[in-house]
Amino acid sequence: MNYFAPKEAAERYAKGRPDVHSYSIDQISTYLQLDQKLDRVLDIACGTGLSTRALLAIGERVYGTDISEEMLAFAPCKDNIRYYVSAAELQPFDDHFFDLITVSSGVHWFEIDRFLIEARRILKSRGWLVLYENYFDAAMEGVPGFKDWFTNIHLVQFPTPPRNNRYDWNVDNLLRMGLHFTEELRSSYAIPMTREQLALYLTTQSNVIAKVEGGVVGYDSVLGWLKDELAPFYSGGEGSRMINFGNWIKFIQRIK
Repeated sequence: MNYFAPKEAAERYAKGRPDVHSYSIDQISTYLQLDQKLDRVLDIACGTGLSTRALLAIGERVYGTDISEEMLAFAPCKDNIRYYVSAAELQPFDDHFFDLITVSSGVHWFEIDRFLIEARRILKSRGWLVLYENYFDAAMEGVPGFKDWFTNIHLVQFPTPPRNNRYDWNVDNLLRMGLHFTEELRSSYAIPMTREQLALYLTTQSNVIAKVEGGVVGYDSVLGWLKDELAPFYSGGEGSRMINFGNWIKFIQRIK
């Protein structure tokens, strides 16, 4: 199931996802030692285009693809970015077309072997495939009880659906596809979120979407429940709390 294909899921994603992708793009630019923009760059599984827009900082010609037409309807910067409806494993581009391909928070939904073969096909010689994730760390600064609530109440109510988190990213496995795994960077950061922003963000996650699309519950009731559940963590008159996110970035290069 594509949890992000329904129109309502796309609308909530566009409203509720924080724009944090420049954090990763800055790290990518530093790691690759970019002193000028790359010619052509592609963002696969671009969703509503926040991760694609961030690539304008390092790419002259920026492209985004996603399997969900509803998500792409909300994509920004359509005058400066070319968007296409396309599955990750079958891209509508010529061989050796891109200097850089990125995937933000999406590779765990792919048929990964097929995707890597396709990514290698459309990358230029020595081009880069960069996979990254800005993931919810379930930590609220100064409020230790929040993580317990998220783990023992929220995830019990809305369990995470299956995804491909067990792929073997070791060097030898990628070499057989003509790719070289160079390094993985890990870091963390925090952003301020109000109770309303955090509640809306949680409704954009696949575990909530799965329950809604399965007919178990509606978005409005989930949002109301979340606001009530989060209220104790926002006591004391503070309008926002610092919410922790984790980040990892995998750098993979086409060998030749």
